[in-house]
Amino acid sequence: MRESMKPSFVKVAHCRVCLSANIADLGIRKNFYLMNVDQTVPLSYAICKECQFVFHGEYVGDDFLDHYYKLSPMLRRKEPTAYEIDQNQRQGDFLKRHLNIEGWSVLEIGAHAGAFLVHLHKRYGCRSYFDELSEEARRVLASQQGLTDYRSVAKDTKTDMVVLRHVLEHIFGLDGFLDYVKSILKPDGFLFIEVPDWSWLDEHTDPLIFEHLNQFSTYSLIYLMRRNGWQCEAVEKSIVADDPATPNRVQRLLFRPTRIVRQGDAKIVEQFQQFYQDCYERGTRRLDELVATIGKGKRIALYPASHLTFTALHESAIGEADIVGIFDIDPKKKGKVVAGIEVFPAAKLKEVQPDIILLFTMGYEREIRDSFKEMGLASEVISITQLLGK
Repeated sequence: MRESMKPSFVKVAHCRVCLSANIADLGIRKNFYLMNVDQTVPLSYAICKECQFVFHGEYVGDDFLDHYYKLSPMLRRKEPTAYEIDQNQRQGDFLKRHLNIEGWSVLEIGAHAGAFLVHLHKRYGCRSYFDELSEEARRVLASQQGLTDYRSVAKDTKTDMVVLRHVLEHIFGLDGFLDYVKSILKPDGFLFIEVPDWSWLDEHTDPLIFEHLNQFSTYSLIYLMRRNGWQCEAVEKSIVADDPATPNRVQRLLFRPTRIVRQGDAKIVEQFQQFYQDCYERGTRRLDELVATIGKGKRIALYPASHLTFTALHESAIGEADIVGIFDIDPKKKGKVVAGIEVFPAAKLKEVQPDIILLFTMGYEREIRDSFKEMGLASEVISITQLLGK
């Protein structure tokens, strides 16, 4: 009988975040009574000495855990409470601050009763999909307007975003699960994760519970994701006393698959060299081509007196052109001479009126261009971002 299924304990021999075997038993033993399966399950806790990841010292097994979640004791209500509405708003705002999610396809794994998906559907017009182990949850989710069961769509359906809100702390096979998530994302898709934050150990740290196999600090979570080929794009932390998930510290993060080879892959040397050739050496080549195209007779100003300007003077043929000076608003640089070229105040550009200004900065470009307009300059402005562009 499945109702009498017992755990098949397996001792965890290595860290599932950094893969180190340098782990230690914490000497903590807890007996968890599980009402939905009417069993008491004893568990120990261990810690990785390398990355400080805290986890169950024994694993109860996939079959037992699946059985437990299919009979989940969690309360599920179709209509969200005021506290859930507030939570959904905060999480949605986090996404919107970093991404334009209007009309995106979004899959939430472990979607509970679907309140967050409904929020994304109504507020941002998202096509919302759900996946859940609990049959009770699936019935509630199926009754929510605007939600689609991901198991009912074509197997090759990929989404713009996968949502894991308080899910990853429940997963044992982290690497395999993350590979699965990557397989159902579009190539430019994103992963939104929210989990309890174990970066601090204090009164705002979540308690140890049966369902939480993993206790992630921000470091251990980002390390795990990077090792599996994901790059962190945004992090936010909060403590909200009325949050329905936990009143303690939580962390929410955005990830996307990275094109950089996985950690430990020796191909990173070749990949970085190729990146340098594709970007910076290409920029130098284009600058040389520009100088050759401009030819003699065009008066060129360099702006500002920055490291990129100095690099261009040393690594390209720009010094062969008719350079009228380097210009900068910083009075400390006035009168300095670099590669035989004097640095002048930016205001002198109005007097010089060069034919071309080569702009060697990636910061403040819009502000600098506006300042040229305010000076009434008719110069053609060519920036390093244009030279480095595709």
